[in-house]
Amino acid sequence: MSLSREEVIKHIERAEMLYNKKYYSNLESHLLAIQENYSALGNDSLEWNARYIRIFTRYLGVFKDVNVGLMQTYLEALENIKEVQASDYEFICSYYKKCSQEVYEKALIAYPYNDTLHIHYALKLQVEKRYTEAIEVLKYVLECYPATTEARILLWEIETSLLEELCNSPEEADCYKLLDLASSTHNLKVLKGLQIDNRLDAINKSLAYIQVALWENRPVEVVEQWNSEWKNLELTDRIRYLLADYAKSYMKYDLVIQVLKAPKSPNLPDENYIDFSDYRNYMNALVSSEWQLAQHHYVLLGNAAYHYTKNNKDLRFCVEHGLAINPKNPLLLVLKAEFFYSELDYNETAAAYHEAYRNGLSIKEYLFYLLEVNNRTQSWQTIIDIVEQFHLKNLPTLKTLFFKARALVMLEDFDKAHEVINEALEGFPLPPHSYAPWLFNLRMIIHKKNHNYKAFLEDMQEEVNYYNIGDSEYCSTINMCVETIFEMGDYEECYKFAIYNYEQEQLSPELYPIFHWLCYYDFLIEKPEDLADLTEEDLILNPETFSDYRNNGLIYWVLENHQAAAEALELAATKATNKAYYLKLAFTCANEGLLKQKSIAICETIKVETPAAREWKTDYYYAGLLVEKERHKEGLEAYLNLILNYPDRAFYDCPKDDINFFGNAIKTCAKKLDDVNQFTKYNAMFLSKDNPSVKALKEHQEIARKAGKDDLFLRHNLLEGITRMDIALSDEEQKELKQLKSIIRETYFA
Repeated sequence: MSLSREEVIKHIERAEMLYNKKYYSNLESHLLAIQENYSALGNDSLEWNARYIRIFTRYLGVFKDVNVGLMQTYLEALENIKEVQASDYEFICSYYKKCSQEVYEKALIAYPYNDTLHIHYALKLQVEKRYTEAIEVLKYVLECYPATTEARILLWEIETSLLEELCNSPEEADCYKLLDLASSTHNLKVLKGLQIDNRLDAINKSLAYIQVALWENRPVEVVEQWNSEWKNLELTDRIRYLLADYAKSYMKYDLVIQVLKAPKSPNLPDENYIDFSDYRNYMNALVSSEWQLAQHHYVLLGNAAYHYTKNNKDLRFCVEHGLAINPKNPLLLVLKAEFFYSELDYNETAAAYHEAYRNGLSIKEYLFYLLEVNNRTQSWQTIIDIVEQFHLKNLPTLKTLFFKARALVMLEDFDKAHEVINEALEGFPLPPHSYAPWLFNLRMIIHKKNHNYKAFLEDMQEEVNYYNIGDSEYCSTINMCVETIFEMGDYEECYKFAIYNYEQEQLSPELYPIFHWLCYYDFLIEKPEDLADLTEEDLILNPETFSDYRNNGLIYWVLENHQAAAEALELAATKATNKAYYLKLAFTCANEGLLKQKSIAICETIKVETPAAREWKTDYYYAGLLVEKERHKEGLEAYLNLILNYPDRAFYDCPKDDINFFGNAIKTCAKKLDDVNQFTKYNAMFLSKDNPSVKALKEHQEIARKAGKDDLFLRHNLLEGITRMDIALSDEEQKELKQLKSIIRETYFA
């Protein structure tokens, strides 16, 4: 059945969609329908013709035994209708074991700056053991795209293969070629042999000698050799760049500045080639022009200005002069981004990184740089998006998981952050110089928020194991512990951490009020003699943050202004992750300052806002304060709740003396409320003993007079009980006892 043009186009679109989704088994029917009705497209539909040819060529690559010859036929069809694209050449050239030389030659002349095509060609040359040609191609790629890591690694492999071939050859190899290859591949065995090769001149022997020293000695020894020996030698540019690159890799930028001289101006060849032989000559001429070397010179000096001298004027000079040589050099564009980064211009920083990526910076490095920029701008969600984009094509790393976890912590998505941190710490090696200690630190933040102090201290120990005792990172973690252990209420342990950092002059300024407050309590060691006393000048005048209010509260407390201290600590509680702790601390302060009404108000806030954090101490004091303020009904309820909620403390730990504390407290409240039944019930405890309390008898007698006037036996027994305790009755009581006996006798026994 014949199809219309529109129907054929729909089959092409459907085939493209299926290929992109890798549904290869469903492709054949669509391609067959297009092939049978190909003429329906017409000769004027070059775009659709090209799309059909292109998708059919891609389909051929699905099969295990790829028919590269047929692919080349379809490629020629695209060339004939002038619709061939770089991606078409890239696809067929990727089959470098089968693709013909002619295809590569056409592709490279058509797209002389396509690094993918050149790398495919180098792979073909490597397979065919045409090592010298492969090296020429890869050096050209790195001349155009110095950030192409794939080309650099492949170049090392091919140079290594050529070096082995020359070393194993029965014929004597050229010593300078051996030196060149051994230098590029860092082959120490060959370099050591060349140190004593009399065919080399003195300068090139120095190159071999210096390279061996660089790879075998420690950086500090290399610097010593430079100062004592090498800087006095006649050195070639190659040796100088070798030393500069070595110094850069160890961040010794002071040496970079000493080693490098002024860069040479490159002598660029004309882009004038007709056939592939001309193009090869052009590639070699570009590599020999020192175009890339001049750019690299500015990259090295620019990095020294950025990392070592911090001289933005020099950095800008290097960026401008380097980009004047090649405005598309991604490493110089990265340097440009770092210049703007140091100027705090993050929009221009990001724009420069984008430009570097468009000109060859690897996606991995590009995303890592964006992480740093967005970390500075605190764009947390963007950081998460970047990490997820990175993970689409790359395995997670400690660095990416750290940035994601940190962003989640800053967004207060602590549960997800905890999962990411656990994934990082459980699934990766944790070497000394890695993101591991920072990940432990992040998890400590989460433990602190969740009040999981045992886990916090365990992770603290894991983190400090990565540091040297007393260094800045170690003391920073100790500062974090001071605040956390303070909130645990373990003040003696907190003091140990605080005094350590104080003696190291590493105690964070915002922790000084905590340290002063710890010293203020006399159960601890006295405060250090060199620690100046707090004054009102230490107060933060316009507090805004949690630590502002907390510190003001502690300073007021030390200055014995309990009212202001309690109020500041209450405000700190509203901003704290451990609200209950700071409310209870405010209560302790108010209670010590005998601020009864403030203490009651804080307890009531605790009951409403942090009921789960209520404890015996605050509830016990709260009940007593209510009674003291003659709020007897609420006091009675508070004491009953204490017995209900803390039975062990109420019955076993409370002071007993000669009376039961709680019985007496509840009885007193009942008496004040004129609750005779409640009073009688609890006072009966004090009258039921062999030697009942005189006070209890007197109180019961008083109640009986008021509320039990008609209970003759009760009144009689109370007075009689007093006489049996050898306590003299007053005249009025003796008279009352006689009257009661007379009335009872006449009423019940007459």
